[in-house]
Amino acid sequence: MQRPRDADFFEDFCKDKLPDDEIYVPPHHQPINPEDEDDVVPDQHAAFGIQKATQRDREPAWKDLNLAELMKKGPAPGRLGATVGAANNPYKGLPR
Repeated sequence: MQRPRDADFFEDFCKDKLPDDEIYVPPHHQPINPEDEDDVVPDQHAAFGIQKATQRDREPAWKDLNLAELMKKGPAPGRLGATVGAANNPYKGLPR
């Protein structure tokens, strides 16, 4: 919009509203009329699904890490930090 008169054209252009297009929807895809909703029997009651979901057996959570057994099976106290090639390396710092 380089010219001031373009603003007038733009405002006039934006004022027009296009009508909504009519779209054909097949009857089996149309929503149920709220007045006829009393005649429709639901397949399942909502509370039934909620009860069933809460009664489902849940998988037990694994909480026992068995750390005592793991410490028994761990490396011997004299071999801490021993890796391949460690005997040849006199450096006793952190492994890389």
